[in-house]
Amino acid sequence: MTGLLVSVRSSWEARLALEGGADVIDLKEPARGALGAAEPAVWAEVASTVAGRVPASVALGEMSEAAEPSDPHALAAFQFAKLGLAGCRAWADWPRRWAERLQYLPAGVTPVAVVYADWPLANSPRPEAILDRAAEVRCGVALFDTFCKTSGSLCHHLGLAQLARLTLLARDRGMRVVFAGSLGPATIPQALTLAPDYIAVRGAACRGARTGDVDAGLVRGLRRLILGNSRSGRVLSRDACKTIGEDNRVRNQR
Repeated sequence: MTGLLVSVRSSWEARLALEGGADVIDLKEPARGALGAAEPAVWAEVASTVAGRVPASVALGEMSEAAEPSDPHALAAFQFAKLGLAGCRAWADWPRRWAERLQYLPAGVTPVAVVYADWPLANSPRPEAILDRAAEVRCGVALFDTFCKTSGSLCHHLGLAQLARLTLLARDRGMRVVFAGSLGPATIPQALTLAPDYIAVRGAACRGARTGDVDAGLVRGLRRLILGNSRSGRVLSRDACKTIGEDNRVRNQR
């Protein structure tokens, strides 16, 4: 069954997301971009609020811009960490730099491979290249997201057929799959046909824009939507994903 990940910017928002039934709490600062890093003091506050009730993840920014945390041990309270690759497309040695930067993560913190659907806008490596390298840097999760939050959703940039193909690549490499990228009530049911492990939201869980405040009622509604549209049982098989992708490709050609 697909779970709900909610991105928060403070311990107060974390409490609201938990009240609404979020299955994973993700910490970021949305005013700083798709993977904007919050201040280390906020890391500690959110980790204390979550207190192990659900898994927690933390955004560390883009490798091309973000400095290494001054106290990497502060990340130990999180189960997952995301370091984006926007701006790295032209770096011939981006895989080596990525591996080196992820080495500072404490044991027990799983790196997340961030695949931008709008990778040309992000100036990021191609999705396939990131997934090919992800296992080498022990990534246990593939997050399919958008870099620009004003130019369309995940499905707009990739289309369901291509997203199905990339989902298979990630699963073949032993990674769990998370869909994000301006998903909301109108687009979540379509994304759920590929049975991701989690749907990740920020804007859809906030009053107003994605920089507004998380609303527990909106979180609760999103969780009901996911539960009502999720495929029961295990994730889709390879053949099922291929069939869904092909069916949508044919439908779009009509």
